[in-house]
Amino acid sequence: MLSNPVFAPTVNDVEELEGLPSLEKPGWYSQGNWPHLHELLKTMTGKQEPMVAYFGDSMRSDIFPATTFGKWETVMIVEEMEGEGVPKSDAAMSNEAQVEPQEKRGKFEGQGMKSPSAVSNQWGSYFVDVHRSGGGDEEHQILTWCCHCIHSYSTMAIPSVEHIADLPLDYKFPRFSPDKPCTVGYYPRPPDSVMKMCEDLS
Repeated sequence: MLSNPVFAPTVNDVEELEGLPSLEKPGWYSQGNWPHLHELLKTMTGKQEPMVAYFGDSMRSDIFPATTFGKWETVMIVEEMEGEGVPKSDAAMSNEAQVEPQEKRGKFEGQGMKSPSAVSNQWGSYFVDVHRSGGGDEEHQILTWCCHCIHSYSTMAIPSVEHIADLPLDYKFPRFSPDKPCTVGYYPRPPDSVMKMCEDLS
């Protein structure tokens, strides 16, 4: 959404063939770029620098560009949080029960596979790595590169949009900040590995 020069209007999740070089009204679009969307938001709000909260699940194509170029607030959707102790929201479980046919439930476990958000036996935590310094036996924990990027470029992280959908519009969320503990910025709570690392450091 931050690079393609043409917006493609969508009807029932299908892109129309004729792209629009600019936006004149709100609607459902795919593709497009930041400057055109920014101009529409300025027109709609009457503000030179409208505030935007951008949701995405890709650091490379969503969060980093929106933070760096758009100067927007960003909410990183990190499914891996559910693999580290953050429970699924009631709304997400209800949606899965309604959408997924009975025969497909447990498809990962039924085939001997883990859920995509489960912690890897080979690689370990998505958020925290165990590091040995100087070739010795002493281990210490460090944030992974992925986790460091989440803290550096995201305003906050959530496992799914359903976790926040029922909250009031004026709800005050915790924000990542270099002067706050590494557990602050996750909603509804930090992953187990991040909490444990923070406890071990204190």
